[in-house]
Amino acid sequence: MARISVIIPTKNAGQEFEDTLISIQSQDVDDIELIVIDSGSTDGTVELAEQYADTIIEIPPDEFHHGQTRNQAADQAEGDIIVFTVQDAVPIDDEWLSQLTSPINDGNADVCYGNQIAYPDAKPSDKFFYKYFYPDTSITLTKSDASKKGEFYMDNIFLSDANSAVSRHVWNQFQFLDSVPMSEDKDFAYRVASAGYEIHYCPESKVYHSHDYTLRSLFTRRYKDGKAFSEIAATDSDDFVFSGVRYVWNEYAYLINSGAAYWIPYALLYDFVYFISFTLGKNYEYLPTSVND
Repeated sequence: MARISVIIPTKNAGQEFEDTLISIQSQDVDDIELIVIDSGSTDGTVELAEQYADTIIEIPPDEFHHGQTRNQAADQAEGDIIVFTVQDAVPIDDEWLSQLTSPINDGNADVCYGNQIAYPDAKPSDKFFYKYFYPDTSITLTKSDASKKGEFYMDNIFLSDANSAVSRHVWNQFQFLDSVPMSEDKDFAYRVASAGYEIHYCPESKVYHSHDYTLRSLFTRRYKDGKAFSEIAATDSDDFVFSGVRYVWNEYAYLINSGAAYWIPYALLYDFVYFISFTLGKNYEYLPTSVND
C-alpha cells in the first residue's frame, strides 16, 4: 500500500484535538505520515501535536490561507497519497483511512472524499444537514458532471477538505489556487473533474464533524461561503433558491419524523439567516466596501 500523508491545519484546537490524533494513530494503515500546520495556537495545540505528528509547521496567524496553508504542508509531504482533514474531525473507526484511500490505491479514482456525520450531541437540524449532504451511497464524478461550475458547486457539498484524499500525481498538477480564499476544495475538485480525472465519494469512510454555530457565527460563515461561490462561479447560474426550498421541506419532515418537531421554530430562524447571509455574500460586489473589510 502507498504511503499516506495526513495534513491537518490547526489553531487553538483544544484538548479534544487529542481524540483526532489518537484516532489517526490507530488506523489500520501501516505507513502514515502526519503533518500538522499551525497558525499561532496559544492553548498548547502545538505541544500536543508534538506527541503524535511527524512534522509540525508553524506559521503566523495572519499568514493563514485555506489553500496556501494546505499547499505549504503538502509541499513537505512525502506520501504517494495526500489526505486532508481538520482539527475537529474525528474518524469513527480504524478503517477510515483505508476506506478513503482504497479507490486511489486500486487505480479506480484519482481523488476521494469521505463522509461526515454530525456529533451525537449536535442539534437535530445540524444532524439533518450532514445526513442530507453526505449520503450513504457512493457517487462518482467525471468530466460530464463539470459542465457548469455553479451547479457542480451546489450539487456536491460533500467535496470537503475535512475528509479528502488525492493521488500525488494529480496533486502535483492542480494543488489549491492562491487566488481562491475559501471553498478551495470545491474549486480544486471542479478543475480535477474538468480535466478528465475521476472523483469518488466514499460513504463508508466516516468522520464525526459538525459545528455548533451561533446565529451570528452562522451569518459570518455563510456570508463568506456566498462570497467564495460568487468568486469561483460568478458566471454560472445555480438553483440556490429551488435547492434551498427543497432542503427546508426535507429538513422539517426529518424533524417531525424524528420526534424533534419542537426544533422547527429554531430551524426556521436558522435557515433564514443561512439564506440571507449566503445571498448577500453572493452579491457582495453590490454592498458597501466597509461590509467586506
